[in-house]
Amino acid sequence: MSILPQPDKFEFTTKERNYGLITIAIGVVMLIIGLLTNLDNPTRIYTALLFNNYFFLMLGVCALFFICAHTVGWGGWYLMLRRVSEAITMYIPIGAVLLIITLALGMKEIYIWSHEELTDPANAHFDKLLAAKKWWLNNSGWWIRSILYLFLWTGFAFLIRRNSLASDQSSNLNYYNKSVTISAFFIFVFAITSSTAPWDWFMSIQPHWFSTLWGWYSFISMFVASCAVTMLFVIYLRGKGYLKNVTDEHQHDLGVFMFAFSVAWGYLFFSQFMLIWYSNMPEETSYYKLRIDHYTLLMWACVFMNFITPFLVLMTAGAKRHRKVAAFGAIVIIIGHWLDFFQMSMPAAINEMSHYHSMHAADGAAHHEPHFNHPGFLEIGLGLTLAGIFMLVVFNALSKASLVPKNHPFTKESVIHHV
Repeated sequence: MSILPQPDKFEFTTKERNYGLITIAIGVVMLIIGLLTNLDNPTRIYTALLFNNYFFLMLGVCALFFICAHTVGWGGWYLMLRRVSEAITMYIPIGAVLLIITLALGMKEIYIWSHEELTDPANAHFDKLLAAKKWWLNNSGWWIRSILYLFLWTGFAFLIRRNSLASDQSSNLNYYNKSVTISAFFIFVFAITSSTAPWDWFMSIQPHWFSTLWGWYSFISMFVASCAVTMLFVIYLRGKGYLKNVTDEHQHDLGVFMFAFSVAWGYLFFSQFMLIWYSNMPEETSYYKLRIDHYTLLMWACVFMNFITPFLVLMTAGAKRHRKVAAFGAIVIIIGHWLDFFQMSMPAAINEMSHYHSMHAADGAAHHEPHFNHPGFLEIGLGLTLAGIFMLVVFNALSKASLVPKNHPFTKESVIHHV
C-alpha cells in the first residue's frame, strides 16, 4: 500500500442537503406542536432550548478538544480523521449565537437565583443559601462568564481551522508548530471552562445542590457523544467512497474512545450517586430524590444507554471495526447522552420554578409537582431541528477543503496506522 495519502474532496450533494432539510422539517412540525401545547409553561420551553442548544454546541467544542489533545500529544493516527472533527467544530459559532439568545430570553424562567429579591435580606422570601452564593451566582458575573466561554470557544475554533487550511498551501513547519501552541492554550482554557460552564448553565438550575464531580461528569457525557457523532460521519463518508485513507484500524481506535469514555461515564455516575446515597444528607440527596421519584424510567434508561449498551456492544475489537455495529453503538450513545442532559436540566428547572411561583402566588397556592417525566414533542422537535442544522453545517464544512490534511509531519504515520 502506498504511504502517500490519496486525494479526497467531499461533494456536498442534493442528497446530503435533503437529509438535513427533511430532518429540520420534521423537527419544526414537532416543535410547533410542542410550543402550542406548552404556551403556559415557559420554563419547559426555555429549558428545552437550553439543553438542546448546549448539547449540539458541545459536540463541536469537544471535537475541538479531540483535535487539540492529539496535536499536543503528538498523536498521529487520528490525522486522517481530523478534517471530520474540524467540520464538526464549524457548528460552534452557530451554537454559541443560539445559546446566548436562549439565555437572554429565558434566564428568569430557568434560574431562580437570577431573581434578586431572593438574596435581599429585607425581602420576605430571602434565601440565606442563595445569598451566600451570590459572589458567584449573580447576574453580571454570570453573563460575563457566559459570553467569555462562547467567545473563547468560537475564537479557538476559527484559529485552529484557519491554521489547518493554511498548512495545506505550504510545507513550512511553522504552521504545525503554531497549531501545537494554539492547541496547548485551548486545552488550558477548556480545562477550566468545561467545568465552570456546566456549573453556571446546569448545576445552578438547582442552586441549593452541588456536586464536585459535576464538571467531569458533564464533560465526559459530551465528549463521548462527540466521538460518537464523529464515528457516524466517518462511517457515512467511508460508505460513500470518501476517506480512502481511513481504515478499519482508525475506526477501531475511534471506537476505543467511545467504549472507554462510556465506561468512564458509568464510573462517574456510580461515584456521584453512591457517595450521595451513602452520606444521606438532605442538601445532597435532593438531586436524586427528585429524579428517582418522578423520572425513574428516564434515569435508568440513561444508565442502560450510556453505559450498559456501549459496554456490551463495543467490547470486542471486531465490533469497533464493524460499520453497522459501530454505527448502532454511536446512535445509542448520542440519544442516551441527549436524554442525560434532559434529566440533568428539566426536572430541576420545573421543580425549582414551581416552588418559586407557588411562593409568590397571591392565594398562597401549594407547590405543584412536575406533570411530565419524559421528553415530548417540544424537546424532540428542537433536537431534530438542531440536528438538521448541524448536519448541513458539517456537510458544508466538509466540502470546503480536502478531507486529507496536506503537508502534515504525521501524514505517513496516520496512513500506515495499524493496531
